[in-house]
Amino acid sequence: ASEPKGRSLGAPKDGPVVMEADGLKVWFPIKRGLLRRTVGHVKAVDGVSLSLRQGRTLGVVGESGSGKTTLGLAMMRLLSSEGGIRFEGRNIQDMKSKELRPLRRDMQIVFQDPYGSLSPRMSVSQIVGEGLQIQQPELSAEERRARVAQALCDVGLDASMQDRYPHEFSGGQRQRIAIARAMALNPRFVMLDEPTSALDMSVQAQIVDLLRELQRKNNLAYLFISHDLKVVRALADDIIVMKDGKVMEAGSADEVFDHPKTDYTKALMAAAFDLEAAPAGVVSE
Repeated sequence: ASEPKGRSLGAPKDGPVVMEADGLKVWFPIKRGLLRRTVGHVKAVDGVSLSLRQGRTLGVVGESGSGKTTLGLAMMRLLSSEGGIRFEGRNIQDMKSKELRPLRRDMQIVFQDPYGSLSPRMSVSQIVGEGLQIQQPELSAEERRARVAQALCDVGLDASMQDRYPHEFSGGQRQRIAIARAMALNPRFVMLDEPTSALDMSVQAQIVDLLRELQRKNNLAYLFISHDLKVVRALADDIIVMKDGKVMEAGSADEVFDHPKTDYTKALMAAAFDLEAAPAGVVSE
């Protein structure tokens, strides 16, 4: 396939909520002067509320600098933020690191760069098994190796590859290894941060198909962050459109793609799908 196919909607719209944000804010202080006084803030995420349901994908789109990745990192508690964050109904915003650690196995990330996200000094077995070693230390070396082998098979790689190193693989294979690392812990929520943007179009389609299959098999909730609207359309059930840290538009993927309401969203669609160009200046609202 030359580009990702249309998504297959299967999970119910009213399924259990896995992850929620309520009025989430990430403001970075602007400090100036000899005393480094705070004179303002960069409002990277400014009052965002959302919910992700079991088996469904929420796509987060917007221009570079719109706050997409910052939002995802804040929801994972990897960045300090204000506002409510709940995982399966539990308030995780106020949890200490020690309390949060057991939940890390249920919340995983697949990063953008399959070259940068894998240590060149570690074998595939070590990379995929690292989380298992931390989260499930009771597993024997043989049990861990068997789990790694299964994770590799689940992402379409041969189990015999686990003694090889990242430099021996193509970009698409490396991203499959990164996905296997996330899936080895049987998570319930996965943040996908531009997971296909470093890959060529034919490989993008394969990775989207793989992610869709893993979601269907494991009933996963995905937060899919991307500037590539064609890929988002192939995978997302619901969409939020961000600009300057705020949600400009939200709704089902069909609603947002087929009937965008704001000029900003219309301009994004025009640029992504080679539609008739929107009038100059509409992006700034």
